[in-house]
Amino acid sequence: MNKKLFMLAFLLVGFVSTYAQKTLNKGMITMEITEVTSPDEQTAMMLEMMKGSQTEVYFDGTKHASKMSMMGGMVEVKTYVNQDSKSMDMLMDMMGQKMWIASNLDEMAKDEQAQKAASAKVEYDKSKKKEILGYNCYAMTVTLPDAGDMKLTGFVTEDIKTDANIIQGMQSIKFQGFPIEYTVENPMMKMTMTAVAIKDTLDVSKLEAKTDGYNKMTMAEFKAKMGNMGGGFGF
Repeated sequence: MNKKLFMLAFLLVGFVSTYAQKTLNKGMITMEITEVTSPDEQTAMMLEMMKGSQTEVYFDGTKHASKMSMMGGMVEVKTYVNQDSKSMDMLMDMMGQKMWIASNLDEMAKDEQAQKAASAKVEYDKSKKKEILGYNCYAMTVTLPDAGDMKLTGFVTEDIKTDANIIQGMQSIKFQGFPIEYTVENPMMKMTMTAVAIKDTLDVSKLEAKTDGYNKMTMAEFKAKMGNMGGGFGF
């Protein structure tokens, strides 16, 4: 009996492992800020408020969307990208101030920040492996010529098929796989974002922007209104 139970357990573990590592063409991923540190005490206190903040990523073929919530929900940013129509919509709710920034991917590619990201050097090390939520991953390093002391390291998985990229300021970079974990670091701070949940089901309504109640504007108008804050969000 014990031998039979052992074999059953072995088969179940094997089944779960195989299921977890299947290729995903659509689904939902929850990313979370899992680590924030700074040598500066005041900066560390501010960063600690961001710890635990989550971004939900929804994807299906040529469409993907994300929802980022910060500061206990006081700030919420949603983005919607459709590769077929080359459209990108961002809905931002800052403590009740709602803005809808309508743009397209061609315009975004001409943005100064996107141009800098396009010159990034991305290196992969498939000998450095990690398993995250059952998905096999390998290491990547991103170097930006004009980023000074900032560096980005992380892990990508090729088993999640989407162009969705929530790394602020680097959305124009096409990685070899989905960045399932990444760390942004400079002399003043270090922040790590990691996938904490992955689902193979998708509510397709999450891919469509619901713009009622939002004030529509262009990206240029948004940046003029918010000053440097637009760059802070990576747009």
